[in-house]
Amino acid sequence: MSEHTEAMLAYWDKNLICRYANKATADWFGITPDQMINKSHLSDILGTLFDVQLPHINGALAGKIQVFDQVIHLYSGKAKNVRVTYHPDYINGDVKGFYAHMADISPLNSKSADDETRIEELPEFVTQNDQLLENVAKTLNENLFTGFPSISALSKKHFVSESKLKRDFKQSFGRTIFSYYRYLQMEIADRYIREKRCNKNQMAVMLNFSNPSNFSACYHKYLEEKSAIQETEQSQKENISHYKTLIEEAPITIAMFNSQMQFIAASKSWITEYNLQNTNFIDKSVYEILPSTKKKCEKLHLHCLKGNIYQCDGLLLKKNNGIRCWLKWNIYPWFTPSGEVGGLCVHTEDISKIKAIEKENERAAKLLKKADTISKIGTWTRDMLTHTTQWDKVIQNIFELPDHFIPNMKAVWKFVKEGKNRVIVKKALRNSLKYGNPFDIEVEVITAGGNLKRIRIIGYPELQNNKCKKLSGILFDITPV
Repeated sequence: MSEHTEAMLAYWDKNLICRYANKATADWFGITPDQMINKSHLSDILGTLFDVQLPHINGALAGKIQVFDQVIHLYSGKAKNVRVTYHPDYINGDVKGFYAHMADISPLNSKSADDETRIEELPEFVTQNDQLLENVAKTLNENLFTGFPSISALSKKHFVSESKLKRDFKQSFGRTIFSYYRYLQMEIADRYIREKRCNKNQMAVMLNFSNPSNFSACYHKYLEEKSAIQETEQSQKENISHYKTLIEEAPITIAMFNSQMQFIAASKSWITEYNLQNTNFIDKSVYEILPSTKKKCEKLHLHCLKGNIYQCDGLLLKKNNGIRCWLKWNIYPWFTPSGEVGGLCVHTEDISKIKAIEKENERAAKLLKKADTISKIGTWTRDMLTHTTQWDKVIQNIFELPDHFIPNMKAVWKFVKEGKNRVIVKKALRNSLKYGNPFDIEVEVITAGGNLKRIRIIGYPELQNNKCKKLSGILFDITPV
């Protein structure tokens, strides 16, 4: 199964030499498993991230599970927010290495319990590859009157392979590099012919065409495309008018923006939510009307204006009235009749009350941990995203397990006495995961030492988008003395 997942999975021995890597490694770091296994040191793969992750690496080699989030730059140049899990591998009580698991996560899902007043930073969406292509376009502009620089020259100037340059440029700009260059030339030619009264022969010489007829053909093609664009723009105006009516009458908090992030329309709920009743906001930038969004959302908007959809389960922002609130975001592009991105539609939902409940749950969890030191009640968690289980030493002692034992659901399941006890546990877990129900059950277990005990397990699910993302609770020994 590890070969069919998008997550990276690898195994490193205690000398940090790779002993296993799945196929996804090539997509993440640009190196195949055959090139890694029994050859690569972890520092060769992580590069500059090695020193950053070294405390976690040492922690894993010391026998402790390491789970942390980090932004990494893939081989493709794109930035990705990942959750990294290092799981120690014990053999006869000694750590012989660790498993490394890297999975793509939502950039806003990993917040600490003390994040109530901090406005979370959004990930860096403007990648190195984006900047490279902008620099290539700038070079083309600089050479409009001197002749087209060859693909080879552009490749060497910007330190990128010719094949990658051609592929990425067309994907980003919708044209080949030469076609883009010619279009820029024709835009200049059209202005000179209309405004400066230049003739086509003059423009052919000015733009370095060796054959005037070739220029005429290019210019004629440009005019046909320009005419088609103007027709499309008229159709787009009609399309926007339709969109605008829908947005203004929508019963939800939603606004529509053009590609410069200027307001086109907003629902009544949006106007009320952001206190815009007495504000002339139409045709004005959202960054002018809602200044707090510029720092936190501008890069995200640029990302979505490239055709991407973004969903966020919680972002802390300040409204115009100065009140901070948690907002759930849905940002998606709207398209012109020609298929181009015309702008964005932004739908928000105030989830401050839900966040307050989550905060109370966090405080309750802290109280449970404090109860551990007072009454010897064990605490446990099961993360459904990373599929990892953690518990404290109290539970370790109840099950009579050695200190180096790593919590494992399959192993724990074997402790539960067969028969009705397993039925009770299975039913409680199913209802909790499927319906979000808490549970409080009593079952019999057989410890690692072979002793029969009766335990009480209390569990509370943590939900996200109506799905259980984590189970946590307490466990204590109620065996009659």
